[in-house]
Amino acid sequence: MEPLRAGDPVRVRDLVLRGRLGSGGMGEVFLGRTPGGRAVAVKMVHRGISA
Repeated sequence: MEPLRAGDPVRVRDLVLRGRLGSGGMGEVFLGRTPGGRAVAVKMVHRGISA
C-alpha cells in the first residue's frame, strides 16, 4: 500500500480512505475503512469511463 497523494480523495460517502492499493486502465483502487472499522477496497473509475 502507498500513501494517499495530493489531490486524492480522503472520504467517499462514509468511508475513510487510508492509502492507495493500485491503479490501472479503468481507475484507481484505495484502501478504505467503514465506520465500524472494516477494511474495504474502493475503486474509483476514471471520469471518461463512467460517463
